[in-house]
Amino acid sequence: MLLFLAVVAYLIYTLFGMESTNPEEECVEVSVVIEDGQDVFVDSLMVLQILKDNKIPTVGKKIKDINTQLIKSTLEQNPFVISAECYSTNNGMEPGKARLCVRVNQRIPVMLVFDDNSSYYVDSHANVINTDSVYAKNVVVANGDISHNYLTELVQLAQFIKTDDFWDNQIEQIYVTMNRMKEREVTLIPRVGSQKIFLGVIDNYDKKLKRLRKFYEKGMSKVGWNKYSILNLQYDNQVVGVIKGKEIVVADMADEAEKPQNVNPADSNAVKPEPKPDEPKPETPKADKPKPAADNSEAEKTEPAKKDEPQNKQADNTQNKNDNTVKTEN
Repeated sequence: MLLFLAVVAYLIYTLFGMESTNPEEECVEVSVVIEDGQDVFVDSLMVLQILKDNKIPTVGKKIKDINTQLIKSTLEQNPFVISAECYSTNNGMEPGKARLCVRVNQRIPVMLVFDDNSSYYVDSHANVINTDSVYAKNVVVANGDISHNYLTELVQLAQFIKTDDFWDNQIEQIYVTMNRMKEREVTLIPRVGSQKIFLGVIDNYDKKLKRLRKFYEKGMSKVGWNKYSILNLQYDNQVVGVIKGKEIVVADMADEAEKPQNVNPADSNAVKPEPKPDEPKPETPKADKPKPAADNSEAEKTEPAKKDEPQNKQADNTQNKNDNTVKTEN
């Protein structure tokens, strides 16, 4: 609703406010507004100079004698200008006086390209801005095997770098090469350190740089900025460092929930999982105590009795014989 009201208010201002001047009023000043607020290629002095160079009169002339359409078309012929608007108003002016307003939308350069034959700027819409007289600060420099058909993809990468404060302070150059498969590959040159950042093909550059940022924040401070000559990001979920031509996986960003850890029990340095706090640690079962040996004292007492048993029987037989002998004598 608020957006609708704002649009209606702007249309009313456009229809009535900008043309509220009397054709006989005198133009006493020219107000120039750069819409994006950045004086990269175009500023107010440049606009006034363009009007002067094209001999378009403004100040001191009556409003009816100022060709606003000519001002608009002249400014839009400039390679740095996307669109222009020109109108007059007497708001806040003395009676009989008017102000000429010029509003300009300029092209915002995001990349400066160097090829074998020339150099040119590229704006946020991948439009080429040919210029040799103007230097734009704080843009990404790109060179190498760059064709005009590749500019759209390259501009998206450059805009990603420029709109992220971290990468804007890290990356200063994009270098493009062609591999054996006739695919263009990208290498980033950072401002800090001597290593190069190899993206490979330009797809998924946001995920690749997110992975590298994690490595910067967690690992780079420990190993140093100059340890690796190349940081290779072309492999999924990995950051591969290159030392003297040898590749070493220095960071693996795979989702731990999807990628189970293979722990070698023989590795003394392997990290063993700890039991969860709410689960008691398993106790080692206690071995049964050996039962005490049986007391053999009773066995020793009874055993001699068994051995004497035959002797007792023999004594009984002897007694019987004696008894028989006695009876015979009688």
